[in-house]
This record gives sequence, C-alpha cells and structure tokens, in this order.
Amino acid sequence: MKSVSLLLFALIISGTTQAQRTIQLRNLWTRPQVHVLFQGYSISFTIKDIDKALQLLAETGDTTYGTTCGLDTSGDYVVELFPGLKMEYRKPLQILMQKAVGAFLISAGHAYIENPKHKIVRAVVSDIKPISPGADDAYIIFTDPNNDNMIFAGMMAADMYRKDLGID
Repeated sequence: MKSVSLLLFALIISGTTQAQRTIQLRNLWTRPQVHVLFQGYSISFTIKDIDKALQLLAETGDTTYGTTCGLDTSGDYVVELFPGLKMEYRKPLQILMQKAVGAFLISAGHAYIENPKHKIVRAVVSDIKPISPGADDAYIIFTDPNNDNMIFAGMMAADMYRKDLGID
C-alpha cells in the first residue's frame, strides 16, 4: 500500500511539473521600446521582435492582429497589464501584448525584465495551463524563480509553440 501511494504521488508531481520549465532570457541587441508594467515588474520588448512575432502568428492563419504593430521605433511605449484577461483594456497595444505576442516573446527569451527593485531578471519559469478541447490558445503564467512572484500572464496560440524568432 505504501509503495502504491508513493507511486501515485510521484505521478501527480511529474504531471504538474511537466508543464513548467525555466527559460533563460537573452540579451536584446537593440534598445527595447515597448515596456509592459505587470504587478511591479517591467517587461520590455523591441518593436522588431513584436513585428516578427506577429508575422509568425499570421503564418499560423491568425490574421486578427495583422503582420506589424505599426509603432514608430524611435518612440517609447508604456502599457500596464493586469492578471487575468481584462476585457476593459482601452489601448490596442494592451490586448496585443497580453493576448497575442507577449507570452510568445517571453517564451522565446526575447524580453528584458526588471523586478520591482529594478534588478534584472535573467530567467523565468513558465507554467503552461492545459489547453481545453476546441481552444486554440493556451494561458501561460511566468514567475520569478527567485521568489515565485508572477511576472506576466497571457495567452499564446498553440501553433506558436514550435515557432522560432531566430537569432539576429
């Protein structure tokens, strides 16, 4: 009986940890222009990476957001996002980052993240929630491995899992 319960416990633990993985963040080659504020963390992206992610998303057949974000690379853009998927966002950039490309770019390691104390976060833990039958998007939560605080939560198209931004 003891060995059966130990085996059952091991299966439960392995099933819950399979959806989690640690992602090392890369150095961005250009200055990030889009800064997402999420629960005290600042997640920064380059417009070039956002546009590349939108092109990859369009290749999957999702043309909801177009193939470019239309932002000027000489500007800086700051948006605030909240846990959960808020329907009351007023700026298209908020929806774009949380429901289309933010989770993908962090999963690819193409983000610059600072914690509330302005220290650089070099790695994140991603927790991919199971995709429900008939759904095309997965809900992903990213946490800081140093303190288990949530850094970002957003959606990513299932077809984007195997896409690669490339190293430029």
